[in-house]
Amino acid sequence: MKTHKILPSVLSTALAASLFITGCSQTPSPTNLSDRATIQDQSQQVQLLPVEAFFNEQGISGLKSSSDGKWLAFFKEYQGAKNIYLMATGTDLDEAFPITTSKDPIYSFRWSHQGNEIFFLKDTGGNENTQIYKLSLDTSQIKPVPNITALTSNTDIRYDLLKQPKDKPNTLVVMSNQDNPQQMDLFRLNIDSAKITNIFSNTYGFSSIETNQQGVPVLGTSSNPDNTSDLYAKISGKWTSLIKTQFGEDIDILSFDEDNNLAYLRANIQGRDKLQLLRLNMTTGKIVTLHQDPQDESDVYDVLFNDEGAPLAVSYYGGRLRTYPLDETFADNWQKINDHFTQDVEITITDRNEKTGLWQLHIASDVDMGSDYRFDANTGLVSLLLEQEASISPELLSKRQSITYQARDGVTIQAYLTLPKGQTQNLPTVILPHGGPWSRDYWTLSSGYFNPIAQLLANRGYAVLQPNFRASTGFGKRFLNAGNKNWGTGSMQDDLTDGAHYLIKEGIADKQRLGIMGASYGGYAALAGATFTPDLYQAVISYVGPSSLITLLESFPPHFRPYLGQFYSAVGDPEIDTDRVDMKARSPINFVDNIRAPLMLVQGANDPRVTQIESDNIARVMYNRKLPVEYILAKDEGHGFRKRDNKLAYIVAMEQFFGKHLGGRVDNAVTPALTAHLDTLKVDVSRL
Repeated sequence: MKTHKILPSVLSTALAASLFITGCSQTPSPTNLSDRATIQDQSQQVQLLPVEAFFNEQGISGLKSSSDGKWLAFFKEYQGAKNIYLMATGTDLDEAFPITTSKDPIYSFRWSHQGNEIFFLKDTGGNENTQIYKLSLDTSQIKPVPNITALTSNTDIRYDLLKQPKDKPNTLVVMSNQDNPQQMDLFRLNIDSAKITNIFSNTYGFSSIETNQQGVPVLGTSSNPDNTSDLYAKISGKWTSLIKTQFGEDIDILSFDEDNNLAYLRANIQGRDKLQLLRLNMTTGKIVTLHQDPQDESDVYDVLFNDEGAPLAVSYYGGRLRTYPLDETFADNWQKINDHFTQDVEITITDRNEKTGLWQLHIASDVDMGSDYRFDANTGLVSLLLEQEASISPELLSKRQSITYQARDGVTIQAYLTLPKGQTQNLPTVILPHGGPWSRDYWTLSSGYFNPIAQLLANRGYAVLQPNFRASTGFGKRFLNAGNKNWGTGSMQDDLTDGAHYLIKEGIADKQRLGIMGASYGGYAALAGATFTPDLYQAVISYVGPSSLITLLESFPPHFRPYLGQFYSAVGDPEIDTDRVDMKARSPINFVDNIRAPLMLVQGANDPRVTQIESDNIARVMYNRKLPVEYILAKDEGHGFRKRDNKLAYIVAMEQFFGKHLGGRVDNAVTPALTAHLDTLKVDVSRL
């Protein structure tokens, strides 16, 4: 659940999968509401769409080709959990079959560089202690037979897969806190014997590590307790700091050109506000700016590199995506791709094989989860690779507009607005802040956990506003660091409040039917809205949201500790008396008496980041104060619901809650099985 992570951004970057490049084939949508003609009125209200349709059980994602191009693997639900399916390239989708049947959703997977093997990660019950598995395919059979081997098996430890070195393909480079619970070390894992060997003790606190083609670490970025970072390089066998950032600056390693001893970085160091694409000569120490946003709107979003590690294109994401080729040949191919797709979509290059000249493309929009295509650089032709049938016709969904509004201090806030089809005035409205908070919302339907939920709410008659408030990533370090010590009662919350007032002023939102809902940081923001602006909202939902900033910081797992410098700067350090006083003043649990709106709490019992105590505590206090509170708890989930039955049950509860208190439409044709499952998740708060 990318868009609602309470996790240090530097750590989440280090553990993220490889980068991809995206682009937009059409002119972006209007960025303000002055031209109301952009919203098409319709004479009749659209049909009520079933909850299940917004979360297509047959939907696929994460399509990846095998190294020889003969097989396609992708994610699809199997008995309510995300699993891996397989099909031969060129066959119909109905010939795909599951090669994993896990009851716990699969986190991620990748094909091996050699042979028909897949490596995947899975945790237990949402505890985030991911384990690494090898799946070997016996392709001698007409229908390949999978054989799964657990390469790690300690469910009290977390393992993250970083790389399969090209020069040592029988090994994997992984990060784990196996040897020291408080640090993520680097290991070499043999995929044949499952033998794991420590190759780097991470005493430097590296949140990101780059290895060479042999899998030997050569570059690393540290996350320091004072919210600075260091870029280290291993020179003559010794780790040496080449760059030290100032407070609140970021430096990310994107690529390493081993032959030329060049590192490509994304950084906002040395006076830069936005993240720019930089090249570091590791021999001379010279830094060159290769690209920065021509519109000075946003950070570098993604960079595509060739096999030698040199950049081919760079993209930026304000309200919509913009891509700039850095290579003539790539520019020609990119133009051919964009000319092929005439509709308003965003294009993602998910794979690019330089040997075969075949590229894999994912094409998606604000009303379409997307399909996969293949581009042949040899012929310049684009062909459909895999098309999935939408569970809801895109014509029945609402356009997702990128808008801007002014906060009370004059700062421009970018946001996404989704309106019910044919309706623009005096609407029940939900403010939907993203999690992180060092994250952001994007335009496409598939780019965020809550984007389909925004569409469901629009179908029920609500206007939905998703603001990229201060502390959101992508808009420069000044914008991000403006959120420091502004949780709950400062500019971060004011940006949400001002967004609500903007919609009221524009006549879109009915101020008597205003709700707020969010997950993780967004759940905290919802609680802050209930306690610090109690007259604004008439209904509040906090999904895995912390009620106390103190217990939040004190409950992080030990291996998060080296990466909490940004949290201490933004939230406070509970070990410092003045910070602790301020954190109490920003903790909703201490202001329950202010709450006037009904509250719903949603929690996973195994959440390692926002633990169950956060929801239990505020539910208990509200019950004792005789304040209206509902509580949904899943015993087999962590930081957000990933299993289908739990997710659908929560959505049904949300729909009924907002319908009761804000007046939106409610689908009463919920299946008895789903209603029964929801009943099992409801907590009797009188017994807490």
